[in-house]
Amino acid sequence: MKVSAILFVLSSSVTFVYSLSLPSISDCPALPKRPLSTSVLDLRADDIKVIVALGDSVTAGLAADPDAQSLANYLKHYREDLIGASVGVDEARYCPATFFCLDPLHHPSVDHLNAAQTGATTAGLPDQVNYVLKYIGPRTRLINEWKMINLYIGYNDISSFCLPGMSPEHYGNEIYNNLKRLIDNTDNAFINVLTIERYDQLLMKVNEHPDYVKQFADKMNIRNYECVCCANGGIEKIGAQVELYNAQLEIAVDRIKQYIDGTIVDQLLGLNRRNKIAIVLQPLDMNTATVPYDATR
Repeated sequence: MKVSAILFVLSSSVTFVYSLSLPSISDCPALPKRPLSTSVLDLRADDIKVIVALGDSVTAGLAADPDAQSLANYLKHYREDLIGASVGVDEARYCPATFFCLDPLHHPSVDHLNAAQTGATTAGLPDQVNYVLKYIGPRTRLINEWKMINLYIGYNDISSFCLPGMSPEHYGNEIYNNLKRLIDNTDNAFINVLTIERYDQLLMKVNEHPDYVKQFADKMNIRNYECVCCANGGIEKIGAQVELYNAQLEIAVDRIKQYIDGTIVDQLLGLNRRNKIAIVLQPLDMNTATVPYDATR
């Protein structure tokens, strides 16, 4: 697997980008020494001391390979004392009524600052924000360390789009409200928000190879739990929902950017937090035609 490394310096007047394509992150050159950054607008990988994650089973790493590539391992190449990445293994929980247990459960010794929960929707973000703020919030030793906070959630929200109260607008508001509470209670953070992929296309790819999918002994269809709105033709509607939910995600991120910038008066008085907090929307545009059917588990 090739790794593309982008080394950048960003200031108000200069942008320099140097891109390399190498077989492994371990082959990437070290960054030249310099003092720790004082602005999020001039942040490098070796400035980041803390990595934080919020999300659902994808972010939690359900069924991930032990040697899977990870953002945390990439950052550790440049900062060996990086903290926050989950380690070890959590046992998957089973609840008969819902298959995946929907009540949050954190194991700090394993999860560290990965607050993501299997089965989580944006309704579970308040719990996840509460969990990480115990370590990066007010009066904690990490509040002033540079952090990368990754948010990747929405698959379970979309899979429940047909249920009362579940809508793209509700999703966007939950994202905004929880990110706002997070940045109100921490400092020195680069927030990386990922869009949702067209996972309906991946589901259809697996359907083309029915012998690959292993059946449970009782013939239970796990998709009835994973995607409650996929039945009766619902899976064909998922793609349109992905577009609607991503549009609301973009709106939520734009609102957070405006909140960080503050009012004109805030900017004139230097009261905004543009040097301490930044947020970006990272579009995921996977070419599903290149994904082998057995990559889905």
